Amino acid sequence: MNLIYRIKYEDKEYLHELVTRTIEKNKDGFVKKLYSRFLDHSANFRVEVEALKDPEFSVTKYTAVFYNESDKIVRLYQLDPGMAIPSDNLVLQYFTSDWGSEFYPHEKKLEGEFTYGSITGRSSKGFSPWAGLITPERSYSAALAWSGSWNCTISPMDDIYNFTMGLSTEEFFTDVAPGSSFTSASIYIADGETMEDATLQMRRYYRKRLSLLNDSEIADVPLEYNGWWPYEDRFINENIYLENAKIAKDLGCRYAMMDAGWFGGNEEGQSWYEKRGDWEIVNKKDFPSGMKALCDNAKDIGILPGLWCEIEAVGKDAKLNDTHEHIIAKRDGKSLGYVCFGSEEGRKWAMSVVDRILGEYGAKWIKFDFNLDPAPGCDREDHDHGKGDGLYAHYIGYYKFLDEVHKKYPDVVIENCSSGGLRQDIEMLSRTHWTHLSDPDYTEFHLQCYWGSLSFLHQSACLHFSWSEILGDHNAGVNDPITEDMERSKFDYIIRSVLMGVPGFSYRLPEMPNWCKERLGELCDFYGEIYKDYILNGDAYRLTPQPVMGGRGERFPVFQFNSTEKESVIFAFRLTGAPEEKVVYPKGLINDAEYEVSFMDSNKVFTATGLEIQTNGLAFEDLPEEGSELARIQIMER
Repeated sequence: MNLIYRIKYEDKEYLHELVTRTIEKNKDGFVKKLYSRFLDHSANFRVEVEALKDPEFSVTKYTAVFYNESDKIVRLYQLDPGMAIPSDNLVLQYFTSDWGSEFYPHEKKLEGEFTYGSITGRSSKGFSPWAGLITPERSYSAALAWSGSWNCTISPMDDIYNFTMGLSTEEFFTDVAPGSSFTSASIYIADGETMEDATLQMRRYYRKRLSLLNDSEIADVPLEYNGWWPYEDRFINENIYLENAKIAKDLGCRYAMMDAGWFGGNEEGQSWYEKRGDWEIVNKKDFPSGMKALCDNAKDIGILPGLWCEIEAVGKDAKLNDTHEHIIAKRDGKSLGYVCFGSEEGRKWAMSVVDRILGEYGAKWIKFDFNLDPAPGCDREDHDHGKGDGLYAHYIGYYKFLDEVHKKYPDVVIENCSSGGLRQDIEMLSRTHWTHLSDPDYTEFHLQCYWGSLSFLHQSACLHFSWSEILGDHNAGVNDPITEDMERSKFDYIIRSVLMGVPGFSYRLPEMPNWCKERLGELCDFYGEIYKDYILNGDAYRLTPQPVMGGRGERFPVFQFNSTEKESVIFAFRLTGAPEEKVVYPKGLINDAEYEVSFMDSNKVFTATGLEIQTNGLAFEDLPEEGSELARIQIMER
């Protein structure tokens, strides 16, 4: 398999395959292959593609660099790395993505050139920045490390498929000065015999090489309460926040998030959306004690406080539009509604806001949201970028900003959110602790998103609320999924679904039925027991195909989590329309080890070897629709 790249500069456009290379084996075991090619006879323009092969996982990182060694400025439009896949048959798997439909699956047998990608300025608005490539010989899971607009192009040629991904779009260009260079977005590509093998390699790689959890000092078990959906900004105040925080702490939550509603003035009819950007103004009507007092009071309760902040965005009524006009992103002279992080002054202002929230107020979780499409981005000439690479500069600046926040506040959780899940990519998730999968969170849809996210993210990066209590109508038309007379099996089904990642709960806890609160506390305790070994440091296996919203896809999804000791926890969910029984075949057990298999709800217990369990399978049965079951597979003492 050879490396390729697509390049477009000035009036030239090429697809080049690379063969010549140097090989360097680093002390840490990584193998770096460097491919170089000169683009003209005078050797003034050069492209290098680096392939960094991991010594432990079947994952390689591909990055291209364009060097301008001439004496003139070169306008570059595209530089997308990739690979040439030798095969005469390729099936593409990909996900479309929009608000409330993240990780919606598609599969296509490729017969001609096919291109897809995002042009909105957000990596997951339109499509997810991932591709699954399946040939009769090998499968590949490819994730693009870029948070803005991007494209993926696959073109067949003889018995080869040329596959590239990159940040280029029709409106992007950058001027590379003499003696300078431009670095592409990177692609991470995992391979395996099957797609599940490849995605497992990607998950393992992400957790060990990229996750911010590797060098953080955050709380040990990330159970979160967030009161946004049942209160939004209309019905929240400091007393309601603290009342819920106290109950959440008693249930086992470590964090209590104060979402939008805490900042800005109180003009009649003005919502949080119009006020974004005025973070120095506290909503004293509903929070008369201020944000430092709110955070201090939460800590006195015994729970860590968090604050929501859409740090990039600027609402139409925000005073920031007038006081800091010089940092506002504009295109053709019109505001784009956000602060340009390609501007050094913009980043300085943003850090001053964070210093107030995390330093002065003392929040221990910051939720960075982004609820707009920047599209091609800023073209101001008084910022630190050109007219065609404003969006590129914004994201490079935003990455620098996130790195600075984490370095300065290593004990603070950084959450990624963007209208729910519209900016989920491996570059953003290497700089934040976890990502919010979607705003809608009804259980069937949650399982769709969760299954899809495991294509390139580890389970420890995936935050979602259990089926929330809401004021709107976006959760399958159900405003309050938790009721006094509901079956316990459905309550468990709702809560257990988010215990496979980072759980969030968004309810009016004082009004939750007492038996539900008691059961929620028990399930939180169970999560605390399994979190470190199975969620934070374990392997996830998708034992069934993907469930899909609207009654489609797999109706009996099952997920397995293995600890480093080769013990397992298996979550099974019976959706509406599912068969009465599901047999699955666990993976990753020790063949000759004797295991005890126990089902937590049915109380069925038996013993078998790892080989017998993996060969004969496990049957999940007698579950009601919208029900669940947990099975534990534990090594017996020898």
